[in-house]
Parts: sequence; C-alpha cells; structure tokens
Amino acid sequence: MKLPQLGPRLRIGLQLGASAGLLAFLISRLEWQRSLALIRGADPLLLILVVAIQSADRMLMALKWHQLLRVLDHRLGRAAAIRVYYESTFVGFALPLGGLGPDIVRFVRLRSRGLDSHVTLASIVMERTIGVVATLALIVVGLAVLAQLAPQPALRGFARLAAVVAAGAVAVAAAVIFAPALARGVIGRFTLAKSLATGRWAKYVEAARAYSARRLTLATNLGLSLMEQTAPVFTLWVVSYALHTPLPWVVCLAVTPVAIVIQRLPLTYAGLGLREGSAAALLVALGYDYSAALLLFMMLFVMFCISLLPGAVMLVRSRPPSL
Repeated sequence: MKLPQLGPRLRIGLQLGASAGLLAFLISRLEWQRSLALIRGADPLLLILVVAIQSADRMLMALKWHQLLRVLDHRLGRAAAIRVYYESTFVGFALPLGGLGPDIVRFVRLRSRGLDSHVTLASIVMERTIGVVATLALIVVGLAVLAQLAPQPALRGFARLAAVVAAGAVAVAAAVIFAPALARGVIGRFTLAKSLATGRWAKYVEAARAYSARRLTLATNLGLSLMEQTAPVFTLWVVSYALHTPLPWVVCLAVTPVAIVIQRLPLTYAGLGLREGSAAALLVALGYDYSAALLLFMMLFVMFCISLLPGAVMLVRSRPPSL
C-alpha cells in the first residue's frame, strides 16, 4: 500500500500548529512574577552583545561558504557573499521553504549573477557536509560533558551511548571529505557510480575532484566551522548573565548540542517550541529553575530574529529572488 503524502502547505500548517500548541503549553507553566522580574532586570548591553555574537556568527558562516565557492569560481566577492548569505538566511527563516530554504535562495541569487548551477550546488553541498562534521563534533563534546554533569544514571548512560554513536558519524563524515578515494571505493560498489563521471553528473564529479585536491582549504574551513559551532554556547552563556541567572559555561556546552539536534527534527516550524521545551527540560534535569530556563531560550530566539534584520534590509534594497 502506498502511504499518503502530505502536501507542502498542509505540512507547514501542521508544523506551525505544533509550534503554537507546544509554546502555549510551555508558557502556561511559567511562573509569571519571576519571569517578568527577570525580563525587567535584563542587562541591555549584554543582550546587545548576544545580537553581536549572532551577527558575527552569520558573517563567519558566509565567509566559510565563500571560501569554498572560490575554489570553483572567483567572481563573487566577500561583501556580495555576505549579502547573499544574509538574505538567504532571512528568507529561508521567514518563508515556509523547509530546511533547504536558505540554500534555494542562494542558488537563485547566484544563478542571477551568472554562476553555473553546478558551482553553486557543489559549494553548498560541501559547506553542508563540513558543517555536519563540525556539528557532530560539538555534539560529541557536549554529550561527553553532559554524561559527567547529569545526576540521573539513565541520562548519563544515554549521553555516553549517544556520544559514541556521534563519534562514529564524525569519523564517517570526515572520511568522505578528507579520504575521497575511500569514499569512491565504497560508492563504486554500486552500479550507479559507473555513470557519475559522464553525462549530467560530470561537472559535479569534477567539482568534487577540485575540492579533494584542496585539503588544506577543507581543513581550514573545518576549523572555522568548529569555531562557528561554539557561537550558540557563548550566546546561551551571555544571555544567562543578561537575565541574572548565570549558567556555568560547561552547562551551556552540555545543553546546546542537544537543543541543536532537537530543533533539526521536522516536527515543528524551524524547531520552535521543541527546541525551547527540550532545552528547558534538560536544564531542569540538571537542577535549574524551569521558568528561568525556558525564558533563556525564548530570549535567544528573539535575539536571533533581531540579528536577521540586516538580511531583511538587504532584501528590501535589492530585487527579491524569484523562487
């Protein structure tokens, strides 16, 4: 029997409904007097610092992608790459385009600038692959720290097991990037691989070879990705001080990777509600107050939206992408 398929509009509607319902439930359990007191006493300078870190993180992501793009095509400058990346992030978040929304916008923008489709797609795929390795590495470290901090034996055991699985995934993903001969040997077992070097896939194979010959560039990009992955940890740490509910940095390191994984699940819109609820539950399991924990992550979301405003300004001042 063929399983029923959800249309894009219905899927987005269900995700928005799930986010609204989950947020309503989470907010209903807040201690309002304590929450309002924390909001009124928030340090505005530290909140500005959170936005600054998030903005710098966005620029670093754009420059990482630009570094990979320049391996295949030199025509796009750094300033233009930052502008395209900011626009794509804003449009991908604001419009129901799914997890690949920012990539779709980047593809359309670069096509309008005359760049070949295979160049854009290859740079995005490589950026995504390196980003997966860096994210998994952060998850391994965060879960290892969580296994040391968690008071519950079940949570400690789960954290250790998940860290081992994530470490294995890091090894496989890193081998695909830095040992392409090994990856080709594995792929070569499939009959489909025989036709990759010819026809419509030939350009993509050539792009992959160009990247495999630039291992120093890939290693540098991975190092920058690892640096960029720590931005959510620092923003959580800073916002906890901004709301006068300081968290130790190691606690932020333990909680952030779990929130990153949870928000990737396609159950709510952009992970909204699911991310905040899971992170707050984890902080409660570590002995922290629920209201303060939930407020921290809701404040982070508000700061993130503010950090995307430059993308909205850039979009207004330029021709909107024709999706």
